[in-house]
Amino acid sequence: MKHILGLLIMFSIIWGQMTGRGIMEKTDALPEPGDAISTVKMSLIKSKKGKTRKRMRQIRRYQVFYEEGEFRSKSLIRFLKPTDVKGTSLLMWEYRGEQDDDQWLYLPAMQKVKRIVAQEKSSEFMGSDFTYEDMGGRDIDKDSYKLLGEEELYGASCFRVEAVPIGKGSSYSRREVWVSKVSWMIRKVHYYNKKSKLVKILTIPNLHKDGNYWTVDKMVMENVKKSHKTVLEMKDVQYDSGIDEWRFTERGLKRKN
Repeated sequence: MKHILGLLIMFSIIWGQMTGRGIMEKTDALPEPGDAISTVKMSLIKSKKGKTRKRMRQIRRYQVFYEEGEFRSKSLIRFLKPTDVKGTSLLMWEYRGEQDDDQWLYLPAMQKVKRIVAQEKSSEFMGSDFTYEDMGGRDIDKDSYKLLGEEELYGASCFRVEAVPIGKGSSYSRREVWVSKVSWMIRKVHYYNKKSKLVKILTIPNLHKDGNYWTVDKMVMENVKKSHKTVLEMKDVQYDSGIDEWRFTERGLKRKN
């Protein structure tokens, strides 16, 4: 009994010493694969006057991660279904440090590659509740952090951390982030606009550990103002399969598969 009490005291001291920054560093330090391929089912759900309207899309996502150097990751998202969006693709390069992500959108109907400039990153991506800013990564040095407390979420204890942008590189005034004490994965995010109004809620209700890596099975982004939400369900996730670098170029962006 004394041994158990001693462990409880020790852990309470450890949790008491955690800071908002320290928690986000734990999340940032989670192991990443060399690359990942997944198929994503996207559901766009609109609720109005008791009626629900749903549109479905299917996406293939390619990602490669870098342990060092200029890049942190590169991602390619390609729409497979339905016909009206098939072939539309988004290429993203995420950098280490303060440099903003680079993003390019390919529109097959126009056979045109469009670079997403800074003022467009607050726009919604392909009719979803995710903006171009949400689609990209965010270096932890771009925000300041404050530990707000602890809460139960999905049956597990989580830290609740406030993240406030440093400078003008975000369309949000702040975010509140819930981080699991068990996995150090983010489980929920509240997004606040420049008027400090809650505008969106991201939830990650389902995830599992696949070898060394935590895999998100489902995430939901809800726009609280528009009664609209986007559900992403990840399927057939493959790690470390060896993705060629050309996929993350303009050539790869225009490919049909």
